[in-house]
Amino acid sequence: MRCDRPGSLLRCSIRAIGAVVVVLAVAACSTLIRNPIPLDRNVDATIAGYSEIRYFPLTEPNRIRQAIRQAYYSESPECYETAPDGSRIYNYLAISGGGSDGAFGTGIINGWTEHGDRPRFKVVTGVSTGALIAPFAFLGSGYDAPIKEAYTTVNPDRIYLLRRLIAILWAEAVADNRPLKELVRTYITPAVVEAVAAEHAKGRRLYVASTSMDREEPVIWDLGQISSSKDPAKVDLFRSVLVASSAIPVVFPPSLITVNLDGKTYDEMHSDGGVFFQSFFIGSVVNLRKLIADAHPDFTGQSVQRLYVIRNGSTTPNRKVVNRGLGSIASRAIATLLKVSGINDLWRLYLATQHNNIEFRYVSLPADYVRSTEEEFNEAEMNRQYDLGYEMGKTGIPWMTLPPGFHLQAEDELVQVTN
Repeated sequence: MRCDRPGSLLRCSIRAIGAVVVVLAVAACSTLIRNPIPLDRNVDATIAGYSEIRYFPLTEPNRIRQAIRQAYYSESPECYETAPDGSRIYNYLAISGGGSDGAFGTGIINGWTEHGDRPRFKVVTGVSTGALIAPFAFLGSGYDAPIKEAYTTVNPDRIYLLRRLIAILWAEAVADNRPLKELVRTYITPAVVEAVAAEHAKGRRLYVASTSMDREEPVIWDLGQISSSKDPAKVDLFRSVLVASSAIPVVFPPSLITVNLDGKTYDEMHSDGGVFFQSFFIGSVVNLRKLIADAHPDFTGQSVQRLYVIRNGSTTPNRKVVNRGLGSIASRAIATLLKVSGINDLWRLYLATQHNNIEFRYVSLPADYVRSTEEEFNEAEMNRQYDLGYEMGKTGIPWMTLPPGFHLQAEDELVQVTN
């Protein structure tokens, strides 16, 4: 028996999970072997060949704060725009998770280029599908073509292979993501990694998130620091981190990252960063306004900061009749949880920008957008979303300046802005 298409990967996964639960007692003895770090020493592990390349913002915020400070103290003028009045403008971009809805965000970015005012970003962050887009958004418009190709020419077979039901009992996930790994290998070339290193040296930063399953907390990976290493395996690690960030738990297997402790080798289990948040920004852990002033004491002009958030998905209700049944109810509940997680992150980012005096702007799928199918990674649907995003970007992105559901006293105070 196979959980074959047509149908979404999520629905197939729910049916498979239900079957697995029935035989859980039988499968309990078939746990796959791994070599985890002792829990009481988890914070001490390192990755051979690298210095500080990952951070745990919930429990060790000072380490990432120090890294971010260095980015501003060592930056070149390419990290900000200089306005006619002499003020400096810092632009930041956060790209959310959303699976195949990443085609929409890719369209937004490429259309933004066509509109003519896409900025160079000081910092780019990405989660899950957003992590796959982030390196190309970070490097600039010269990389618009490969991300368009990656999100408009794929289909489910180029992303995953569904396992047979019986095989799931001895596996880590419902699907095998080897096709995705190959896709990442195709587009994340050594030249791309070196280009990221060159921008990192100028003071720009590229961060993506995964989830440490053992530590039960998010991990922020510094891809610029990885790419700047002399380690010959840095391209493989760069790719592995991107795959880890997009490894949806239960659906895709987690990534095991090799670490060292007291001369011994262990593994860390990393899964989709979307387990913790759909999007993130460094302004949540450091006061950027004060940091910029401290890093540039000789600059007496004004510094303007702008955070742009691309939400790969919808932030409005999608009404439909849900059939009675485990698969339909579970699928709907999980999809709703993921959507609400994305909405909550927009609120969190908005509050962080208010604390830092940063202009907040986000864009998502329009409220009236109707999907042609619920199948994940459907090529035709991804092309529709790319075309929609591209047209929105080309004509002037309708950025929202307040998070979803934020209602002011007067309805007309809910503002949209365009580039």
